[in-house]
Amino acid sequence: MDKNEPRSYRPAWATTPTLAWVTLWANVVVIIQGAFVRATGSGAGCGSHWPTCNGELVPLSGDVHTAIEFGHRLLSLVVLFLGAWLLRRVYRERSGNRGAYVFGLAAFIFLLIEAGLGALTVLWGLTGDNQSTARGLMVATHLVNSLFLMGTLAATVVYARRDRPAYPLRLAQQGPLLTVLLVGLIGMQVLMFSGGIAAMGNTMFPSESLAEGIAADFDPASHPLIRLRILHPLIAIAVGVYLFLALGAARWLKPVEEGRRLRQWLLGTYVVQLVVGTVNLALLAPIVLQMLHLGLAVLAFSLLAALSVVMLGAPDPVRRPVATLAGGRLERV
Repeated sequence: MDKNEPRSYRPAWATTPTLAWVTLWANVVVIIQGAFVRATGSGAGCGSHWPTCNGELVPLSGDVHTAIEFGHRLLSLVVLFLGAWLLRRVYRERSGNRGAYVFGLAAFIFLLIEAGLGALTVLWGLTGDNQSTARGLMVATHLVNSLFLMGTLAATVVYARRDRPAYPLRLAQQGPLLTVLLVGLIGMQVLMFSGGIAAMGNTMFPSESLAEGIAADFDPASHPLIRLRILHPLIAIAVGVYLFLALGAARWLKPVEEGRRLRQWLLGTYVVQLVVGTVNLALLAPIVLQMLHLGLAVLAFSLLAALSVVMLGAPDPVRRPVATLAGGRLERV
């Protein structure tokens, strides 16, 4: 068989769209698992060693925290392999699908940054009982990079489809629409950064009651991680209002039918996210709700990223001619 001929058959589980989906969902699991590591205080389960765990390639002893941290590292290695495999696949198909290659390459870069941030967190001792502001900033930065990773993976999934948008996206010709969507994406990144600060404040300085926690938020003597966490719910409400208005504006600027379901899913996910966040605050951030809250945040950003490339890459809608009455005659304009 000539090497230039297309391959005859590839099982559904081995196709590029399936691989892109698997890589995306595997990274969702790793991100949520990272929240579990933080919430259970297992970040120091392997000591200050990286990539080894307590000086061993495979720890044969240790407590439950060691098992949790080592399990997180193993799954992180799996998603790194999946990211490399996806990059290899989209690279080979780049001549016919440039969009999937560009976003797949970007996703792999963010995946490498994700691994680097995790390594620095361990090597710099920003785990365990460390209550420094630097630790909160590292966690928040890590979460922001996680959103970049998920956004580019979501775009890769979109471009791996048969009915993918056009590429390149003609950004210069769509300034108003690009601005509306970009502000939403940046807003969600700011929200995630503030969420990382709030999560560390809740983890390192747990309160006995909601009233005690709110009082600590406004106490000038409180740790910076505590005083900053009050910003997170305020930013969440502001971003939610913006998304509601922005998605309507985006649809008015460019009525793309392909994005209708994505808009519905995004707004629905964000509403559920606000409800979960409120309950999480009221119940003093139990681990299960922390993980659910983070998972919904990742899902919402991924949906917005997918919607953005779908709308920007869609062809301009054909405007129906408008009939006007001129000089007693019906004319089309």
